[in-house]
Amino acid sequence: MEPSNTHIDPYLFEKQFEAFKLFVEDKSGVSFVSFASNPYTEDQESYKYQIHHLARKALSFQTWIPSDIGTGKIADSVIAAIEIPKSDLVSTGNNLVPWQSRYGEESRPHHPLYESRNNPASRRVLEECLYKLYRNEDEESSFEDLIQKNIFGKTYPLIAYLFFLKDRTRFLPISPNIFFSAFQVLGVDFKISKRCSWEHYSQFIELIAEVKTMLSEQLNSEVSLLDAHSFVFMLAKQMQAENKLADTQEYRDLPETERDAMTKARIGQGRFRSSLLEYWSCCAVTGLSEPGLLKASHIKPWKMGTATERLDLYNGLLLSPEFDACFDFGYISFEENGKIIISERLNDADVERLGLHSDMKLRQIESHHIPYLKFHRDNIFK
Repeated sequence: MEPSNTHIDPYLFEKQFEAFKLFVEDKSGVSFVSFASNPYTEDQESYKYQIHHLARKALSFQTWIPSDIGTGKIADSVIAAIEIPKSDLVSTGNNLVPWQSRYGEESRPHHPLYESRNNPASRRVLEECLYKLYRNEDEESSFEDLIQKNIFGKTYPLIAYLFFLKDRTRFLPISPNIFFSAFQVLGVDFKISKRCSWEHYSQFIELIAEVKTMLSEQLNSEVSLLDAHSFVFMLAKQMQAENKLADTQEYRDLPETERDAMTKARIGQGRFRSSLLEYWSCCAVTGLSEPGLLKASHIKPWKMGTATERLDLYNGLLLSPEFDACFDFGYISFEENGKIIISERLNDADVERLGLHSDMKLRQIESHHIPYLKFHRDNIFK
């Protein structure tokens, strides 16, 4: 049974990251500690930064003024930002968007920019949209404007590229087939082709942002969104093609409950557990201090949280085994002040056997815990 969800599967990510490190170290001959420092990842992926730099220079949108709209200046600068040829700086040329006329001029996604030169009315509409994209903040509206039939239509790679040029810390280029394949490797069935919309593009960025968080955790250093993009791209473009991906079929064939347990156990062995041990030092309720008996329990379950939430110290409680089980299955929860709530589904005898009583409370609580505890009360507690 294939895992299918809206988040990157942590277990699959870790397995593929381990394979990625081996792949890069084999290619480069040196240990992989960061994308910028490794000669192989630098050689393979740094061109994206170079293209971004050259394209922004050609675009020069900061010099645009309202009176430029309709003159052709804006369209010409966008053409220049797309048609970056091969050079000493970028040996591949701009391969982030398929701009060459392999199948005739009209097959190029940015052909409307050329057509607008002979049509003043369409040129004004097109340049108004481009001016709005780069000089205003209403990006959702700009995206929807650009996919209208009288501008670019649903040319996903081109529109994503134009957004990437606006801000590479928030937006990314797209290669639909490659990223669809890569997300499948990471446990997400995220279809990209023929789904060009702001909502879908935002989901794509969120998935890459999850990978960014996971990479930062693994490398113990900050990773850029574009580095995360490169990691995902390389999984499908290079590692899959060379049969270097980790074999995860055994995990994928497990029932969902067993995959969940396996992933939670793996998370519990990492920094999340270590951070909870440092913060709580003992059971958050009972004070049990033997580390070997304590469980790192997520307040908002890992499968419901984002990558950031899964690793957030304040989304965790250190609990003794019986309290961890009761909390995970919703038989207990906690008020905003930390006071315990006991589910009515537990009979009095079982409450006594478990050692639960209404005077119990979390030993400490901070404001950052409160949203997670509310989520648990509203969605997990029975």
